[in-house]
Amino acid sequence: MRLRIKPRPEYLAQRLFRVDKRFRTAVRPSKRVAAVAEAFGLGLDEEQVFTVFQDFTLDIEPGRIVLVLGESGGGKSLLLRSIAGEMERLEEFRPVIDASRIRVRRGVPLVETLGRDVSDALEKLSLAGLNEAYLFLRSFEELSDGQKYRYRVAKLLDSKAKTWVLDEFTSTLDRITARVVAYCLQKAARRRGVTVLAATTHDDICEDLNPDVVVRKRFGPAVSVDYRSPSPRPCSILGETVVERGDMRDYEALKQFHYKSGEVFGVRAVYRARVGEELAGVIVYSVPILLLSARFRAFPFLREKFRESGGMGEWAKLVNSLFTRIARVVVHPKYRSVGLGVKLVRETLPLAGTPYVETLAVMARYNPFFEKAGMVRVDAPPPRDQFFERLAALGIGPEASYSWRRVAESLRGASRRVLLEVRRLCVERLERLRAARFRSRTALLAKLRRGLDLEAMARVIAMRPLHTVYLAWRRSDRPDLPEPRASEA
Repeated sequence: MRLRIKPRPEYLAQRLFRVDKRFRTAVRPSKRVAAVAEAFGLGLDEEQVFTVFQDFTLDIEPGRIVLVLGESGGGKSLLLRSIAGEMERLEEFRPVIDASRIRVRRGVPLVETLGRDVSDALEKLSLAGLNEAYLFLRSFEELSDGQKYRYRVAKLLDSKAKTWVLDEFTSTLDRITARVVAYCLQKAARRRGVTVLAATTHDDICEDLNPDVVVRKRFGPAVSVDYRSPSPRPCSILGETVVERGDMRDYEALKQFHYKSGEVFGVRAVYRARVGEELAGVIVYSVPILLLSARFRAFPFLREKFRESGGMGEWAKLVNSLFTRIARVVVHPKYRSVGLGVKLVRETLPLAGTPYVETLAVMARYNPFFEKAGMVRVDAPPPRDQFFERLAALGIGPEASYSWRRVAESLRGASRRVLLEVRRLCVERLERLRAARFRSRTALLAKLRRGLDLEAMARVIAMRPLHTVYLAWRRSDRPDLPEPRASEA
């Protein structure tokens, strides 16, 4: 066996790799070997030479994506290992990481396994297409095969490697998921300027991986190389996606994939995204929330309108005539991070029927798909919440308030005087939420009015406001109304 791979010194960047690979074999005689040799007229004393690569050269620039295609047994893995081994000796490609050798921590939530901090972890998981709140809290062994592959992409992002090596790339995935993963991988790699070496038998991922170099390896020494100049392109899945009018049955089918899976109040319209016959995403438009501090920040003219209004009834008419709210955008996990959410929002914004569309979103802190769809982000400091300030004055801190059971446990040690005051504050809070057209929680309100129900009080306290981002959009045919005031860069 002879193997030679070396960069040509005349190339300043040392990017030209040359590969010779031959197997020399000789068979030891045995009864069965002799029988086969006699049957087919084979000479047992002759050494056989099998050529896999013969003086094959490959030019790879740092930051490029190389895809090796070919049938099983043709030498794809051999080529990847050979080039990866040589790259380990070159500063511009080092360090090199093999995705199949990434160590995973089992039994630990994904958010604990990568990233400098929680924001960094969520950003990397989201870039890999694992941007579902509940997935952040799952462990590796609880993921599907496709999600496990995406997690490995997130781990690649978390590494300091300059070169990623992926043998049998997406070979175990269904072909739709394979195309999605290929798109996510190349997007992440190009954003980081990473070199990618990927090999597979499936050429259906070629469009979405969008490689710079395609190597087609056949049996024997036959091999061809196609050097390309790829430009950014959307995922091919989007070309097969149809956005159309839907209904709440579509939301019911996908709501399990949203971190807020409950009912939506005041629905105005539902649209769905369909890939073939499969439901891929849904967007729900609803009536607006009547009072939002972030809205006043984005639209200062509304402050005067509010002062001029004759009461909440007149104010409600004005807000409902100007605004529609995006209450939910849910994308099936299979189709995450390919731009389907952007497509859903962009294509349905003009159909909302009001001059403005707004939304409050937690995921917008890590994934700017609303902004990519044309909405304007308006950052505002979270408003003071006197409810929690008064609870703190009573000795009930916020540290456990996302778990009602932990809150209930802390309430059991409180005096009756404190519990009566907590109940009064909880009733006031629910009544304010109902007046502002938040979901009213009528059952909780009824329990609190009947007596000191610790669970009901704990559930109200656990309803802490999420750290959301406010975004707004104005119709282009309404220049008489001001644009939302964007956040400063």
